[in-house]
Amino acid sequence: MPDRSELLEWYRRYLDACNRRVWDELGGLVADSVLVNGVPRTRAEYIEDLTGLIAVFPDYVWELRRSVIEGEWLAVHLRSTGTRVGEFMGVPGDGSRVETDEFDMYRIVDGRIVEVEGTADNARLCR
Repeated sequence: MPDRSELLEWYRRYLDACNRRVWDELGGLVADSVLVNGVPRTRAEYIEDLTGLIAVFPDYVWELRRSVIEGEWLAVHLRSTGTRVGEFMGVPGDGSRVETDEFDMYRIVDGRIVEVEGTADNARLCR
């Protein structure tokens, strides 16, 4: 099992790939099958969820604020910002700059995400 600094470096690589939109790099970081909030997803579906968000907020950026590690689990607090250019939760894209907080718990096995439990304050993305 990696130590704390190795796991944080691994997660920074994951966030960097997401922020640069280099989805093919996630292949080595996300398992073939991922349990997301209790729902089985393939890696392709997991990446589709991310690209769907980016379609609405093309400049969306995730910033790591805090982390807690316990065994296979990495809990993170993320601050996210972007510009809403497409419809999101019934709110039209109007060029608004948005900011929100996200809290996620990742289960990492053999260097890949196998499970995610998370929530974001999506209501703030609609203001």
